[in-house]
Amino acid sequence: MKKSLPEFYCPYSDKCHQCCLDTEMTLSEEDITRIHTLGYEIEEFLEEKEGFMTLRNIDNHCIFLKNKRCSIYENRPQGCRFYPLIYDFDIEDFVIDNLCDHHEDFDLEIYRPLFDSVQVFVYNLISERDIRMRKTMEEESKAEVKESKEAPENPLAKEVIGIESDKEKIESLLAQAIDDTKDENVENLEEALKSEMKEIEEEIEELERGIQSDIDSAEEYVKITEKSIKSEIEELEKRRRKAEEDDD
Repeated sequence: MKKSLPEFYCPYSDKCHQCCLDTEMTLSEEDITRIHTLGYEIEEFLEEKEGFMTLRNIDNHCIFLKNKRCSIYENRPQGCRFYPLIYDFDIEDFVIDNLCDHHEDFDLEIYRPLFDSVQVFVYNLISERDIRMRKTMEEESKAEVKESKEAPENPLAKEVIGIESDKEKIESLLAQAIDDTKDENVENLEEALKSEMKEIEEEIEELERGIQSDIDSAEEYVKITEKSIKSEIEELEKRRRKAEEDDD
């Protein structure tokens, strides 16, 4: 037996399709699977916006709007079934979307039994978005690590190596000058070379501090980002569980 999905009763659905124009309707993974089983390729009817999966528009209307009717009406997304009842995050409450041409004709209180279902659906969308974004971040991080291993050495690291090589050459020349000659200019040459070596050592230390600072900043940013995402997911899970318990 086919599962019955909760719906908002709209008496204008047979003659109005304004909500199908320039739609930004968000789909859940369940919606995507249900539509995909009808034979549509996912890339055909979906596009991603800030981690959310939304219905694709063609010529400023939903891809499934055909002859002013929904061509997948029996399998339309859950968000379409609830519309124009939405959860407004700005006021943290349920409202009839004022973008609907008939929003003044609906009595919000009549649809109160749908509030819990809408809330669970919305939090589920957010949870799926966060999981999707976290997965993307992990894949990008792995790709960056792989790229860094395959890419040429860091320019700063190359510069450090070059300076160290120059330092070794100077040390070698200094030792040779002391061994091969007792000229009165040796002492002056030695002092000049030592001074140059000191400058090179200071330059190396400054470069190493810069590299370490960049590494520390990157690691701190990753830690803060991971902590923030984890906290948000935990909070969403709590709200979703509470909403499901209230629904039961």
